[in-house]
Amino acid sequence: MFQLFDYQQDLVDKARNALAAGNQGVLIVSPPGSGKSVVISEIARLTVKKGGHVLFFVHRQELVKQIKDSFKQQGVDLNHCTIMTVGKVANRLKILPKPNLIIVDESQHSRAKTYLKIFGYYNDVPRLGFTGSPWRLSGKGFKDIYSAMIEGPTTKWLIEHHKLAPFTVYGYQLGNKDLLKKSSTGDYTSKSMDDFTKSIIHGDIVKSWLKFAKDRKTIIYCHSTSFSKIVAQEFRSAGINAAHADAKTPSNERNKIMDSFKQGQIKVLCNVDLVSEGFNVPDCSCVVLLRPTESLVVYLQQSMRAMRYQPHKQAIIIDQVGN
Repeated sequence: MFQLFDYQQDLVDKARNALAAGNQGVLIVSPPGSGKSVVISEIARLTVKKGGHVLFFVHRQELVKQIKDSFKQQGVDLNHCTIMTVGKVANRLKILPKPNLIIVDESQHSRAKTYLKIFGYYNDVPRLGFTGSPWRLSGKGFKDIYSAMIEGPTTKWLIEHHKLAPFTVYGYQLGNKDLLKKSSTGDYTSKSMDDFTKSIIHGDIVKSWLKFAKDRKTIIYCHSTSFSKIVAQEFRSAGINAAHADAKTPSNERNKIMDSFKQGQIKVLCNVDLVSEGFNVPDCSCVVLLRPTESLVVYLQQSMRAMRYQPHKQAIIIDQVGN
């Protein structure tokens, strides 16, 4: 079982108290890397121990597997849990066992139609949401979904207390930012990001990595599959073992790439929206940002991916797009 840190136990206690006080929805906010899965697993364990059934859902299959592993490690009886992606839950509402508690991870997505459909169907079931970044570019809040919010420690506190790694940011902007145009969502359009990346001299990406982060296990964030593949090839051409993966990479191949990266056989992992939420590789000590964004959620999820704590680790964030 996990031994909870004091601040994690405090989140568990406050969440249970907020639900006991009659709040239908409680949102727990804690920075990426602070161990939300430990808190989720403990709350699930306590709910099942009291005879309850837990419904857990999240938007990606990889995160489903991770939470199942965490539940098992915490001694949660999975016979009293439904753990699925949000889409599968939304399509099975009439046949799933009714839960006593709904737990939603990465709940900054809670305003999406599939989430609201589930909340509406189980409108008498209390829900707990977890997020490292409770913002949406639309500016629309969550008070109608979560009536209470519980805040965990700050990133600064977690660094000072050796729960997250300290970091250095190198701002080494490549490309012409004048080419970036915003869409109706508030973030940049795919077309303008395509134009922007065409203005980047690809060799400079590798050059700056060699200067600031040579030999570090590194995740690189790109906006498109074609650009991510180009970047991976640039690294391979420089003799650095790099690979590309995205949500459409066949699952067997994707799992093989992820395992090779975790084991250190792949030094640089280039990806598109795949390893920004919930992906945990503690010895990854560098991220390179090549995806321009106006979204604070995207920025935090990506830039903090290298800050998982290890003794004496100093994370490096190379922001090459002026985020």
